[in-house]
Formats: sequence, C-alpha cells, structure tokens
Amino acid sequence: MRSNTDALPKPTFAFGAVLHLWVSVTVVVGMAFPLAWMLYSSFKTNQEIALAPLALPSEWQWHHWAEAWRLGDLGRLYLNSLLVTGVAVTALVLIASLAAYAFARLRFPGRDALFYLLLIGLLLPPQTVVIPLFFLLRDLQLLNSYWALILPYASWPLALTIYLLRSYYLTLERELEDAARIDGAGLFQTYAYVMFPLVRPALATVVILNLVNLWNELLFAMLFIQDDALRTLPAGLLAFSGYYIVDTRLVLAALSITTVPVLVVYFVFQRQVIAGLTTGALD
Repeated sequence: MRSNTDALPKPTFAFGAVLHLWVSVTVVVGMAFPLAWMLYSSFKTNQEIALAPLALPSEWQWHHWAEAWRLGDLGRLYLNSLLVTGVAVTALVLIASLAAYAFARLRFPGRDALFYLLLIGLLLPPQTVVIPLFFLLRDLQLLNSYWALILPYASWPLALTIYLLRSYYLTLERELEDAARIDGAGLFQTYAYVMFPLVRPALATVVILNLVNLWNELLFAMLFIQDDALRTLPAGLLAFSGYYIVDTRLVLAALSITTVPVLVVYFVFQRQVIAGLTTGALD
C-alpha cells in the first residue's frame, strides 16, 4: 500500500547549496569586515575608536587623511614604493618569462631536474635567507640603497612566477612556433613576436600578484634600509606607532591610503588574474 507521504512534494533546495552559500558569505564577511572597519574608523576620533570601536563615525573627520599624508610624508614613501616595486616587477616578469619559455618549449640536458630544483624556492620562507642575504648585500655595498630591495624583490618570487608562466606556455600550440620558423624567425624572434604576446593573461596575473606582494613587503624593507628617505610605505608606516603611545586615527588613515590603491588595481584586473591562474591549472 502506498504511503501518503510519497505524494508530498520534495524540497526544491539542496542542503549542500545552502551550506555552500552560508560558508561563502561567512568567509567573505570575515575577510571584508576588517578592511571596512579600518576605512570608516580612519574618519573617527581616538575617543570614538576606543569607546565605540564598531560604530560608524558620529561626524566624519575627512581631514585625518590629509594630516596622515602630511605628517608621515607619504608622498615620498609612495614614490619610493613605486620605484622599487615597478623596477623589481618589470625585471622579474622579463626574466621569468624567458626562463618559463625555455622550460616549457626548449629541450636541453637537465631541463626537468633544473626546473624541479627551482621549485624548491616555493618551500622556503623569506625568513630563512634574511641573514645570508644581509651579509651578501653588505659585501656588495648595496645596503641602504634602492638596489638592496630591488634585487631581492626581483629574484625571490621567481620560482612561483616561472611556474605559472610555464604552465601557460604549455597550453600554446607548437604549430605557431613551427610556422614562425618556416617564415625565417629565429629563436628569440619567435619568443618575442609570437609567443610572448600570447601569454598576456598569465602576464597580467603574475604582475598583479607580485605587485601586491612586493608593495606590502615589510621584512626586507625594515632590515636592508635604514635611511628614512629611502624607506618604502610598509616600513615608513611604522613611524606612526610610538614606543609609549599610538595615534590610532592617523595609523588607520595611513593604512587606508596605502591599501586602497592596491585594492583598486586588483579589482580592476581581477578577471585577468583569475583567467591566468585557471588556464593550464591541470597541466
């Protein structure tokens, strides 16, 4: 005999989908709220931040950003960060693209062994090389100069950058190279005029990822630069924190000024970043 419950309509939603949505919303809110709190708290007074840390400002203090910019000399820090990060990322991408092309498309003895040896760099945290790198830069008389940051910044992310670009090169058809060689193009011409323009999605990915990471790098910037005139933004922001007292409103304003441009760049190019990361992911 058929039960009456068999005629009841089944739920139209899946529990897994609801759980996935709940977890996604929780993660997004958990990651976005500290950023939002920093932004709106930078317009509050120190008293409001202490007494009502989660509340919105009773009166928006827009002059905090201008005061933080002036007192922290953020204009000079911005120029230093732009110079160091721009030169380092440019050199990093050019070197990594050449190496990735060689590992992906050329055949030479020891290619695979050398590539896997290079990937060891993915396992080592920067803290493990700070002391030997410091002595190396000291012996080269590069400490307390822009090169003390440009050279480590252009070399330390090479392993991950080469890995991502190599994965993208492997997705390209070899017929393109064969056609270029038939037309008389040499090895470097094939790379520069045929293959390099085709990896623009991957290039956008590695440029944005390295730009964000190097823009926010603090350890090397603190240890290798002692002159305040050469400091980058992360190291320069430490001047807002005194030994006995911290002006919270100015700290949050300076952090907001530093963070917002990077977020804007990332959100503008987020599609290129996602496309570059997913292409070749299964290779």
